[in-house]
Amino acid sequence: MRDISHTKNHRFYDEIDRLCFLSKNLYNYGNYLVRQSFIFENNYRHYYDLQKTLSTQSDYQAMPAKVSQQILMILDRNRNCFLAANEVYKQNQSKFKSQPRLRWI
Repeated sequence: MRDISHTKNHRFYDEIDRLCFLSKNLYNYGNYLVRQSFIFENNYRHYYDLQKTLSTQSDYQAMPAKVSQQILMILDRNRNCFLAANEVYKQNQSKFKSQPRLRWI
């Protein structure tokens, strides 16, 4: 087993920690917008809509654009997987222990 007691002393630790924090914030904020849209408008916000909306947000701008875009693409992929799982559940509930829920949103 690797000793990780000194990883905070790594020269890139602070930068990686900062980027992880920004990534989490961007994902969660985008997730919040998707959830609100679904709950109150019965509509899902897609990647391009989120990207346009969040491109002026500070966490988005604090990271390289490609990184911010990839985070929002992951969120969009997760949303699509949720929708696909719901469709499969409607067709054959025996493939699931319970109905897919909006845990990721």
